[in-house]
Amino acid sequence: MIRFSQNIKRFILVVGDLCVFSISLLLTFAIRYGRIKQETIDQHTWPFLIIFLIWVAGFYAAGLYNLSLLRNSLRLCRTYTEGMTANLLVALAFFYLIPFFGISPRTNLLLDFAITLLLGYVWRLSFLHVIDKNITTGRVLFIGPMEEIPSVYHLIQSSSLGIRLTTAFLTDTPRERTTPHLDLEYIQNLEDIPDIIKRQNISAIVLGTHPEKIPNLNQVLYQTIFTSVTLIDRAEIEEITTGRIPLTYVTQTWFLQHLREGEKTWYESVKRITDILMAIPLGLMTIALMPIFAALIKISSPGPVFYGQIRVGRHGKLFKIWKLRTMRTDAEKYGPQFTSSTKTDPRVTRIGKLFRQLRIDELPQIWNVVRGDLSFIGPRPERPEFVEPLAERMPYYQLRHLSRPGLTGWAQVLFLTPTASLEDNLTKLQYDLYYIKHRSLMLDLAIALKTIGIILRRQGT
Repeated sequence: MIRFSQNIKRFILVVGDLCVFSISLLLTFAIRYGRIKQETIDQHTWPFLIIFLIWVAGFYAAGLYNLSLLRNSLRLCRTYTEGMTANLLVALAFFYLIPFFGISPRTNLLLDFAITLLLGYVWRLSFLHVIDKNITTGRVLFIGPMEEIPSVYHLIQSSSLGIRLTTAFLTDTPRERTTPHLDLEYIQNLEDIPDIIKRQNISAIVLGTHPEKIPNLNQVLYQTIFTSVTLIDRAEIEEITTGRIPLTYVTQTWFLQHLREGEKTWYESVKRITDILMAIPLGLMTIALMPIFAALIKISSPGPVFYGQIRVGRHGKLFKIWKLRTMRTDAEKYGPQFTSSTKTDPRVTRIGKLFRQLRIDELPQIWNVVRGDLSFIGPRPERPEFVEPLAERMPYYQLRHLSRPGLTGWAQVLFLTPTASLEDNLTKLQYDLYYIKHRSLMLDLAIALKTIGIILRRQGT
């Protein structure tokens, strides 16, 4: 229900953007030519339809379909302006590098850009104040320990789910203890839950405890089967709002229930074919540009152009990757260590910083994609020296090796903090497990688009 509501909102936002693009184009014709001729529309329909679809993809890459962005007016304005500017450059390249449509609409394109920039921003503000606030999945009841109330409350409040935590049944709070000072109604008796559900029109119940631990709770929850109330466990609500799986709240039973590797066979086959088809042209381009990259590395610092590392791949198999060297040759004279930050790490060379930000140093790994060691999308492969201590601290760490590792992944587009410690890796593991659970061709496409946006903004390590 909650995911459906989010998807409906994003769909409306996309349709609204396409309408804004179309209206802006018609206004461009009216302003430029004084009237809208059918001949002009026919001449511009197909090329601009392609442009509009590319612009939607560009908006996604820029993060403009992240519903929580709408609530930050400063970030929204900056991100929208950056996204539209990038879209304008793409459109100019499209018309002048692919001159198959018989038009080179420089003036029309600039005018259309200005109108779209204004109308599109107004549309997003209208969406926030009219649609986003009215399409809601309703009120939520939380059942669980008192200590969980603040985190669940603020998690829901800060999300774009369109739901509100209104009521809580505390499973571990004696009557004399003070409850958290939040805008909530607290229930003391289990028998009051059915009445609260009906009176407050509760649409979802978040379970912060196992029903078996509370006498008669299963019987109360059983009654909700005959209603439209949705039951969500504590881990799932965090998974939905953050895009990661919180390891604190999951068990081996949870993984057995949610990981269905037998259902991924078709997806893995299609993905492998896609990887090969993409790797061939990118590999040829890399070979053509390699002399330039090699010269820049040699000028930047003495030493070899390439360096290799052993990584842990699918099912724990070890393989070797090659990268363009971005550090000094003595970077690991004291042994393997994390890169705290590309911008501040003294071991990274000047050209190495640029290569890392643009992900140029990863290009030799296209050979690993061809071999099948890597995919374009998947959890980034770690070094064995780091995997062993991580696996000791977190028994579920080996689950990230269920999928073929990738050049970029869900953790790389959502967790942009440099991996400077084992704790950072454990945080990334939560995103990796989310990807393992939900991986699909659509999620891979989303990661690819987000990666493009990150590279253009030169974010991450």
